[in-house]
Amino acid sequence: MSRTHDELRESLGAYVLGQLDDADLLRDVEQHLAACAECRAEVAEIGPLAAALKQIDLDDIRPVGVVPPPELDERIRRTLPQPVHGLRRWAPAVGGVLVGAAAATIVVVALPEHDPPAPTIITVPKVESVDGVTASAGLVDHTWGVEIKLTTKGLPAGERFEMWVEGDDGKAYDAGEFIGVKGKVITCDMSASVLLADAKRFKVVDARGTEVIAADLPS
Repeated sequence: MSRTHDELRESLGAYVLGQLDDADLLRDVEQHLAACAECRAEVAEIGPLAAALKQIDLDDIRPVGVVPPPELDERIRRTLPQPVHGLRRWAPAVGGVLVGAAAATIVVVALPEHDPPAPTIITVPKVESVDGVTASAGLVDHTWGVEIKLTTKGLPAGERFEMWVEGDDGKAYDAGEFIGVKGKVITCDMSASVLLADAKRFKVVDARGTEVIAADLPS
């Protein structure tokens, strides 16, 4: 039985966190991402927050013998601002991490009256990759250059990869490097000192210089 767009979109949070244990569902989500620009943009948007949440070790931050009051979850939900588009659907998947971290200490934060606008993420329509690797990307056009939000899975663990952005002037601009992780979705915020209007393509190469991920950038 095929899954609908909404059903697959509900699984994006777990996908980004690497928590899709159902192999059939994981396959369906990856196939859907290859064809759905809207969902690829959502993955690119929530990827950085999911990556930050993965770094939280609750055993390190939870005081021994401290039990959060039963109403804490609801109090936190009332205090937090409304989620931006694309975060609401996957919040339940990471809610346990948020509440667990809040149980360690309660911090009162004075929120601004108006949140700054989120950056506009431009979806890269077609990202190509070698066999066994899936990838999607979004772009943010900055005044200082271009930011590339790359989400990928299937790269060899422990191997170092470099991203380069090719400019219209024929030059290659360094956008940073990262290391592959076995069986995990990797979300990287890469950046290069070339304006999006002057960039035509990005590529990711392995330690041997072999191209493993690449895409033309929308003009």
